[in-house]
Amino acid sequence: MKSWWRWAVTCAVAVAVVATPYLVSARPLAEPDLTPAQLVAAVMRSADVPHTGLVESEGSVQVPEANAFTSITTLFGEANRVRVWWQDDEHWRLDRIRSTGETDLFRTPRGTVRWVYESGRVRVSPPAPVRLPDTSDVLPDTLGRRVLQGAETGELSSMPLQRIAGRSAAGVRLTPSTQQSSIDRVDLWIDPESGIPLRVDVYAGFVRPTLSTHYERLDLGSPPEGALDFDPPARADVDVEELPDLAADTNRFAPYVAPQQLAGLPLREDRPDLPTGAVGVYGRGPTVLLFLPLRGNAARPLREQLSTMAGTAPGEAGTAVDLGPISALVTPGRYRGSGFLLMGTVTPQTLEDAAAELVDLEPTFS
Repeated sequence: MKSWWRWAVTCAVAVAVVATPYLVSARPLAEPDLTPAQLVAAVMRSADVPHTGLVESEGSVQVPEANAFTSITTLFGEANRVRVWWQDDEHWRLDRIRSTGETDLFRTPRGTVRWVYESGRVRVSPPAPVRLPDTSDVLPDTLGRRVLQGAETGELSSMPLQRIAGRSAAGVRLTPSTQQSSIDRVDLWIDPESGIPLRVDVYAGFVRPTLSTHYERLDLGSPPEGALDFDPPARADVDVEELPDLAADTNRFAPYVAPQQLAGLPLREDRPDLPTGAVGVYGRGPTVLLFLPLRGNAARPLREQLSTMAGTAPGEAGTAVDLGPISALVTPGRYRGSGFLLMGTVTPQTLEDAAAELVDLEPTFS
């Protein structure tokens, strides 16, 4: 008799363990008592909410095949898995998991540290006012805050709830009213408790999202002690760089000052505390226009690369290519072949309008 009860208890425990995930997912979703505007406000406050988790993203964003933009292709044009340890906007660690190994990115107030395990290389970079995208930009929370920056109430609407990462997530749709935008809509599902976006889907002219990123797992609370610390292994090759990439280098040294407005788009307000440099980033929400002055040794090969791509349309404004959600244009040669790169989630006409406004832009010194 005792053995029968022991067998019955064992079966009951096994059934409970197996059934729990299904029972959790089958629970009715609790409707949040928040409007879309209130959810957006919660998202914009979520940068300092500590958490850990696992993110999966998939994108089909195309960019010019230039070495300077390899990171954009990798992050927004491929599938990624990222482990997240987040304390606040200036203290975090991200591990991008690949078939060949991992690439770790650590952020502190002193800058970033990038550690590539398989090559044994460590790259240390100070903070930069302007930079090209890194792994943090593919996270649902970081991307969500960026696409919602400057969102207007009339652009927002509610969507049905979803259960994501074991949480009841409230849906918000952003439909940009900016005529220059190439983005049709952005669908976000937000954790009402923390304000963290759990999923972000960006649509640009296709049935499927052009970019989709979501938390597979999310745990609120500070990362484990020591998770954000990094000591380079003795075998590592450590490079200390004054400037992390082409955008940061250009912003400091190019002899131009970015206009306050371009093609009807103002400088973005994500970081109003930053001084205006040579590089300009314009628009709001998912509408982004990048202005980047290029030296001749960078502008000439980029023009050649663009001219070989499908969708290229040479014209008076410059060499332009329409890559779906992203359009790019390099203006004709100026001083020693230099030019301006215009690129972003805007229409090709917007780039032509911007190029026309830059014809008379002169360097600050010769």
